[in-house]
Amino acid sequence: MSHSADLNPVTHPWLQKDNFVRQFIEQAWDLFCIFDVHGNLTYASKSFNPVIGLIPEDFQQIVDFIDSEYRMDIHKMFIKTLQTSSSSKLELRMKGTSESFNWFECTAMPICNGEGNLSEICFVLNDITLRKNHESRLIAMAFHDPLTGLPNRRLFKEQLQQMFLQAKRTNRPFALLYVDIDDFKMINDTMGHDVGDAFLQDFAHRIQDCLREVDLFARMGGDEFTILLPSVDCEEHVNSVARRILHCVDQPWEVQGHLFRATVSMGITMYNQDQTEASHMMKEVDLALYQVKGKGRNHFQFYQEK
Repeated sequence: MSHSADLNPVTHPWLQKDNFVRQFIEQAWDLFCIFDVHGNLTYASKSFNPVIGLIPEDFQQIVDFIDSEYRMDIHKMFIKTLQTSSSSKLELRMKGTSESFNWFECTAMPICNGEGNLSEICFVLNDITLRKNHESRLIAMAFHDPLTGLPNRRLFKEQLQQMFLQAKRTNRPFALLYVDIDDFKMINDTMGHDVGDAFLQDFAHRIQDCLREVDLFARMGGDEFTILLPSVDCEEHVNSVARRILHCVDQPWEVQGHLFRATVSMGITMYNQDQTEASHMMKEVDLALYQVKGKGRNHFQFYQEK
């Protein structure tokens, strides 16, 4: 579709009515654009150029500058405003002048003519990138361990529950490992918590190098960690992972001038149809870990019914 004839804000009928409104829109960092009922652009504020690097001549319809992920949502928003003559909001992403994506809150507002009929729709896009980034940080803090950056107990339990329910539907097996660092308390007691914290961070990196991207490695607290291995259908696969972890941890490494050679104990359980709740797997893996420690540690043990 072609542009409407006039994109000049001074002569646009809606902005001509109020000089204060026109000056506010022209100086604001929010993005203002107006479209007729056919979706053709009739006005775009100067802020489009510094914020997302576009001038009115670069687009004719609102979907021309919206990321493809949100174009259908914007189209529905436009139709809803036409049908109901009411305002609505939508959060979306767009690429800015720095090539990074910014978040915007988009508000669609109906504009009526002198007869009270809807003649145009004004879209106002307010940059909410800082707020969205802050929200993302809060979510990350709620679901991740601040020391290691690993998923925390809360996120692990949610993932275990989801994986368990999926396995019930698809009968796709998975494995759960409970990992405990042997004699970690001695490191804290003899070398201090700073060294202990640095050790845990290095330990987390070592274990992650032993796992696939699809595996979930979480810190439960202290020196206890859990691992979810999705889509494993035999104990031998889990055996190989457990042996790789034992070997990796056993290799000496240096932390803040101290040489370490650690060991771990691991309890393991596999999903099966007899388990009715995800919590049953946690009880099984905890019992298996207890059995390993009773046998001298530095090894792994699959859960076995007595």
